[in-house]
Amino acid sequence: MSHRETAIDHIGVELGVLARQYAEKAEALATDAYFREAVVKVSVSGFVWALYDVFQGSLERDALDAELKNQSAVISRTLSAEGSVK
Repeated sequence: MSHRETAIDHIGVELGVLARQYAEKAEALATDAYFREAVVKVSVSGFVWALYDVFQGSLERDALDAELKNQSAVISRTLSAEGSVK
């Protein structure tokens, strides 16, 4: 059985490509550990607040809140599995 690609699949791919391009650009700007940490924080914060501002409905903002919590938990579990958690 083959998977039929949907519009949301295409959006996910496009956003993934754009996010990777931005991450590579941001990573190239970061010259030392403290600056790298700041770039990560500013990048995430800017992107999240842009989504918050664009999606005005409570359903969308609730989805953003839930997804950020979910992704944060996934990252924490991944870091823990890699032995990277402080």
